[in-house]
Order: sequence, then structure tokens, then C-alpha cells
Amino acid sequence: MSSASDQIRWQPYFSERNHGLYLSAQCETSHGAVFANVPGTSSFYSHPATTASTHTSAQVDEFAGVLNRHSECSDCHNPHTLSDVAPTESGSGWTASGALTGASGVAASTPLAWKNPIGFEYELCLKCHSRYTQLLSYSKESYKKTDKAAEFDPSTASYHPVEAAGKNTTTAMEQSLDGGSLWQFTPYSTIRCVNCHGDYRSITGTPSARLAPHTSPYRGLLITNYRDRDLKPQNEVYSSTDFTLCYLCHSEAPFSASSDVERTDTNFRLHAKHLVRIATLGSGSLDIDDTTGAGQGNAICAECHYRLHGTSLAPWEENQDYSRGVNFAPDVQPRAGQTDPPGPPSPLWSGPTSRTCSLICHAKDHDSASYGP
Repeated sequence: MSSASDQIRWQPYFSERNHGLYLSAQCETSHGAVFANVPGTSSFYSHPATTASTHTSAQVDEFAGVLNRHSECSDCHNPHTLSDVAPTESGSGWTASGALTGASGVAASTPLAWKNPIGFEYELCLKCHSRYTQLLSYSKESYKKTDKAAEFDPSTASYHPVEAAGKNTTTAMEQSLDGGSLWQFTPYSTIRCVNCHGDYRSITGTPSARLAPHTSPYRGLLITNYRDRDLKPQNEVYSSTDFTLCYLCHSEAPFSASSDVERTDTNFRLHAKHLVRIATLGSGSLDIDDTTGAGQGNAICAECHYRLHGTSLAPWEENQDYSRGVNFAPDVQPRAGQTDPPGPPSPLWSGPTSRTCSLICHAKDHDSASYGP
């Protein structure tokens, strides 16, 4: 049972009540269920507003080209211009809410440029999570902090629709989104960063709700759980709680189905086979970054949809222009002896028309394996 303090929700306060913003934000950042950030393993659960930094003013650009990580309250909020205006959806993304009025950020156009004030909510995020600044450096693929401006770029092959609606407008995608457990989007919607990274205690089912990403008990400040690093050992059964984040928007039904018959709520009829019915296959490492083994047991979503924000920075070069969010994790291997110019060999997917895979995964050699009807 949550304590009374857990129930405090951040709401904008005005005039003599401005102090309310800081009182409720303090409650969020001190919530007992939130783990401490562990930079060494790229595990972050909060925007640490109380950590000492070189911050001077959010109206001054302190991020361009330098590693200067900080998240003071005023880096995201201008206390002089707060309002109760809700964000609104547009074809170019969601507008900044009144909670972000007067905040600075980075425009997504190329070249990236300082913008003060922001017009879109994601422009605030790009101030710290794009190539505009110097990102934290990690050699391990699953730890890397990637350039979100590149991954969300609508000119690329595949991306989650933050800056523009997505490119998969099939009937199957429409019906998949119809089955979401929380958010109700369509193939023509844009979404907010905070629909995935937000305040798990403030979920109401309304996409425009206040979902401030101050803290979370889930790594990456996610609203709910998403298993993306640890592969399943043999005989571990499917669990919907491993992928609760995906099911906020997408129907779970294709992933737990009892057969591989063609479905109308997914473009890939073998989702359930991979997540439910290969529990005894494979014998490799349980680390998704391990390229010496192909994994074991039932698959996880991240093995075929590794870079979730977009495919443009996929670790396998040939996967970077794939559609439908397909790009393979490091534990998925090219076939032995495969030649794949111009780059090094990669696990291959033929695309949504030919619908074949050439790769080794969970000890299974897929030699142009078809998953057509």
C-alpha cells in the first residue's frame, strides 16, 4: 500500500503557491522504491535534481559539445512562466505543456540548434539526449547512450513516432494498437517521450496527462518493466510482465498465441513461437551483448527490435535502414561464411515483402527462412 506522501501528484502552482511544485517534486525524487543511479552499468532511475553541478542558468546553453550532465529543476522548468496548459498532439510531435513553458532545448532540425523557448516537448529531451551534447560513453552495446535526434529523424527508415507519425500504416498495425492496455494510438499518431519514460504513479490512460520523468523504479525511467538485457535461460516460460512496456500500446495477443496461424493484429505470425515455444533451444550466454553464443530458451523482444527508438544506429550496419523497427541484437549472428557487402556480415532480414531471415539465433540456423503466410 502506498503511503500518503506517495499519492502526492505534481501539479503546477501559481503566485503564492509556486512552492507546491517543489514540495511535490521532492516527494517524487525521494520515493523509497527508486534505486540509486549506477552510471557504471548505464542504469539510471532518476533525473538527480539535487546533485551538485556547474549549472548556472537554464537560459544559457551549458550543454553544446561538452560532457556536462546535470538536471537542476530549472533545466526543465521555468518557474516564471508555468501554466496549466496541456500538451497537444500534432503531426510534428506533441507541443510543450505549460509545465515546460519558457524552458530551453534543442531543435531537431539539422544541424541541431539551441532553442529558447522550446515549442515541442521532445526538444527539451534533446538538450541532453542527442549529439548536440557529449553523451556518456560505453563500449557495451546495451549500455550505450544513443543520439535520439538521429533515431527519431522522420527521414530514416524506421522510428517510434515522436517527431512525426510512423511509416507502418498497415491494417495489422492499426489492430495491434487497438489492443494496447493503456495508450490508444493509431498508425497516424505521434507519441510523447513520457508515454514510455514518465511518472509511473500518475498514469491515467490519457496520453496528454502529466507524466514527469523525475524518477522511476524501472531502469531508463520507464513507466513499467521492459526486459532488454538479460536473455532467458532454457525452460523459463513466457511472462507478460517482461514486456509490459510494449503492451501499453500494442496488443499482447500475438505474443502469447497458441498457434502460428496468420493474424490480423500483427505483421509477423511467428511472434508467439519465438517468445513462448522455443524454451529448450540454444545454449549460449544469457547476456544480450554476447556475440559468442546465440542465446538460449525463449526469445525477448529486444533480440529482433534492439534499438527501440529507431533503427538508424543499429549495431549491425545492414540493419540501419530496415523498416518496422527490425534490427538485431549482438547475440544474433550472421550465418557462417556469409558475405554481405559493402559492410561486414550482418544478420539479415529481407523486409516486409519477401519476408525471410538469414541469421543464427538461439542455435537455429535460418537459411533464408520464410515466415510468409
